[in-house]
Amino acid sequence: MEFQLLGPVGVSHDGRRISLGSPKQRCVLAAFLLAPGAVLSTDHLIQCVWGDSPPPTARGTLQSYLTRLRGALPPQGDGTAAIQRRAGGYLLTASAADVDLHRFRSLTARARDADGDAEAERVLDEALGLWHGDPLAGIAGDWAESVRTRLEQERLAALLDRIDHRLAAGGPAGLAEQVRGLAAEHPWDERIAAQLMTVLFRSGRQAEALAHYEAFRRCLAQEFGVDPGAALRHLHEAILRDAPELGGPPARPARPPEATPDGVRGDWTAQCQLPFAVPGFVGRHGAIRELEDLFTAAARGETTAPVVITGTPGVGKTALAVHLGHRLRRAFPDGQWYVRLLGAGDRPRDPSEVLAALLQASGLDAAAIPESSEDRSAAYRGRLAGRRVLIVLDDAADAEQVRPLLPGAAGVAVLVTSRPELRGLGVSHAAHAVRLQVLEPDEAHTLLSGVLGESRVAAEPEASRRLAEQCARLPLALRIAAANLAARPGRSLESYATDLDGDGRLAKLSIAGDRRAAVRTAFDHSLAFLDPSAVRLFALLGLHPGPDFGAEAAAALLGAEPAEAEELLDVLADASLLQRSAADRFLFHDLLRLYAAEHAAALPAHEEAWRRLCDWYLATAEAATAFEYTGVAQLPRKRAAAGRFADRKQALGWLDQELANLVAVVGGAAASGPRHISWQIADQLRMYVYYRHHRVEWKAMATAGLHAAEAAGDPLARAAMLQSLGVLGHHTEDQGSNLEHFLGALEGYRSAGFVPGQASVMSNLAVYYGRRGQMRQAGEWQERGVELLRGLDRPVLLGIALNVVSLIHSYLGEPERAVERASEAIELALRHGQPMETISPLVNRAIAHHGRGDYEAALADGTRALRLSQEHRKRRNEADAQEILARTHRDTGRLDLARPPAEKALAFARETADPTALSDCLINLGEVSRLSGELAQAAAHLEEALEITGRSGFRHQEAEARTGLAPVRFAQGDAEAAAELAEAAVAAAGKLGLRPVEQRARTVLAAARRAE
Repeated sequence: MEFQLLGPVGVSHDGRRISLGSPKQRCVLAAFLLAPGAVLSTDHLIQCVWGDSPPPTARGTLQSYLTRLRGALPPQGDGTAAIQRRAGGYLLTASAADVDLHRFRSLTARARDADGDAEAERVLDEALGLWHGDPLAGIAGDWAESVRTRLEQERLAALLDRIDHRLAAGGPAGLAEQVRGLAAEHPWDERIAAQLMTVLFRSGRQAEALAHYEAFRRCLAQEFGVDPGAALRHLHEAILRDAPELGGPPARPARPPEATPDGVRGDWTAQCQLPFAVPGFVGRHGAIRELEDLFTAAARGETTAPVVITGTPGVGKTALAVHLGHRLRRAFPDGQWYVRLLGAGDRPRDPSEVLAALLQASGLDAAAIPESSEDRSAAYRGRLAGRRVLIVLDDAADAEQVRPLLPGAAGVAVLVTSRPELRGLGVSHAAHAVRLQVLEPDEAHTLLSGVLGESRVAAEPEASRRLAEQCARLPLALRIAAANLAARPGRSLESYATDLDGDGRLAKLSIAGDRRAAVRTAFDHSLAFLDPSAVRLFALLGLHPGPDFGAEAAAALLGAEPAEAEELLDVLADASLLQRSAADRFLFHDLLRLYAAEHAAALPAHEEAWRRLCDWYLATAEAATAFEYTGVAQLPRKRAAAGRFADRKQALGWLDQELANLVAVVGGAAASGPRHISWQIADQLRMYVYYRHHRVEWKAMATAGLHAAEAAGDPLARAAMLQSLGVLGHHTEDQGSNLEHFLGALEGYRSAGFVPGQASVMSNLAVYYGRRGQMRQAGEWQERGVELLRGLDRPVLLGIALNVVSLIHSYLGEPERAVERASEAIELALRHGQPMETISPLVNRAIAHHGRGDYEAALADGTRALRLSQEHRKRRNEADAQEILARTHRDTGRLDLARPPAEKALAFARETADPTALSDCLINLGEVSRLSGELAQAAAHLEEALEITGRSGFRHQEAEARTGLAPVRFAQGDAEAAAELAEAAVAAAGKLGLRPVEQRARTVLAAARRAE
């Protein structure tokens, strides 16, 4: 067997390529081939394939890959499997001599010991000839990328060694463009700079050599502030004095007469068969630059590798190929041939038939065209030898159709377009792949303007933007839409876009009477040649409501194992019906999503598939939140067993990755059922979205869940959703309906007899009234909640209630009782093994200690809370801890220690836009600034706090902001303004029973009045 790593990962046996399955399966083989003879552990293989975030099914999927690889690889001579189980892991019984990478390394080592430059160059030519593209091509992931980077460095070193040996052996022939390309790729490499200068000098281009040195020197100075090394400087000096030891430019060799193979040359007909270029071709600037460079090199005979343009149906593959062909006509004076291979049709063209047509197009008499395919191929190669011809093979069906049409002749370039990716051509012919994406928004605008006129599009900018997005920025769809609008010049873009918003968008994106000018037709062709299992998955994916998906979600839709789904996803991606968005993730563009949804609706079992998907998302969300995001008063129901995730990091990674999909599933279930999924997922994720500050998603899920509960007539679910919306209101400035939400939730919990829910809402009501400064009313609600909870075995919920009571006592100027309640909450959490639940009570106990002047105890509790919040990554709690630490340092006169935590807390509050936290942090930092003598900064912070608290109705914090701003105005010399602020603060604090605030305000008021 022969194994390939220096290009797409592959295996050949007796001259036959062996199918290795999906990219991840090939990744497993690559890991073995990098270390032949070594035993690799399961954990190492999982790390190679999935990196630091393997899915819960990683071990099972890896076993499937190993089993399939054993079946694919021929057994050893003694009948044993090529991959064997050994102590500690698995072993691939392959020799290093059978792996191209290790042969490459062996040859480069031989070159270093070679006798003479010519022999070294020959050995390095052999070594570099083993490369067939990017190493591990087609395999994604951090491990594969790191290996690729390392191997590319080895290849570069061999390339540079070969150039050195060729220069030492006699001259620069054929090196200039190669070394210039290397210099562009590696602009800071002095060795390459020296090689290019030497090549240019020996080619009689002394001025260019000196100019390159000057450009290199200038760039080094600008970027790094250094000069070139001594060796490069000495070379520069030698070129300046035309040193003979560098070797002069060689004499130009005479052009040899053109060879004319017998029997196939005949008269040559140079012709351009390219179709008319698409008028107003738009975009693709990066691809055009890249491909022009490749084809220019091909015209010079420097490469014979074909280029394959792939992409989703309608993305503009043919348009780009024809556009390029016309731009490159001068580079290929012997002809530009164009062949439609009809790969997306019912009968793709036979390669032998295509060869006959091309031979005749070249000027060969029809009677002289051979009969057999092999003879036609030979004649084809002979006709093209020594010519410069561009061949465009449009709409290829597969690699087998293309291979006989690749002449491999220097000076001949082949450009292939295909919906499938044709990765096999990368293996057999080192093909360069270019995958087209949909147009960028500005490019879509330019396309519409080119057809409809700039003034018509500019007159309706929003409608044109909508239209581009409705067409998924797919060129075919955009041109159809533009043509329909051009036919009706009196119709507005807005009315057409509104029409497309309705049902049947795909049917409307067509030209009447022209079946080829229809988006659906383009999609139909791609689907027609797929295996039925891939077609079924494509349709089922139309049920997925989110922006992207992985193999597990696809498996849920199929009712199959993830490994099976993963292989089918690869098939769909290879057919350009899906896009790979990241490692293990896939997505549709919008029109293909609509097309898939149409097919899904026609499947008899699509409702069962949707339910499977919903159940999978709910069960996986339950497992992911089990680590630390379990709600304290979640709806009572049977939950899925935990164990799907190895640890918190993996679970959190899944939640972050799938959040948009979860929101979409909640909305979909609310609209079309099963309705209980909607409120159950929303309830399950409440603590996650709370701690991670995903407020937009929180509101969307809670609102959808509420609609579903009301439609289903479920009072308990309705209560949970109302409570969720009320809690969300605590953390936004949109709090108008909070009280209504909480009272509605309390009524629902009472009617359902759900006591934990009642107690939880009472805590929410306490916070609601507390934020408005009504501390006595807040305390009453919370004490009622505590009383309820003492009769239940719900320690976490009781600890939360006690924690709220503690804070209320602090605001009322009762620090001893506040310490007592916070301490009870801390003891409860520790007794029940919940250290994370001690963070907030520690902060509140620190506030209480600060209130009674025990600053040492306040710092101890605040520091402990900060450490725990950082350990558990609770950023909101971390900000709270930073704020009380800053306040304590401030009031002990250590302003240098107070400012950093105060600024960190404020930065976080601004990031989350929580008006309560933002007000507290602004008041605190304003006071720190005042004590530091920074009056203008202090005033700015406190004025902002006053504006927020007034707008939000936070009367307690509003009184604190006035109390803080009053001494600033006093220090600025405005005693009258200081007195007004202090008077308002005294009145508000007195009315609310906020004794600490009232006392501070009275002190400021007295000072201001004395100065008046």
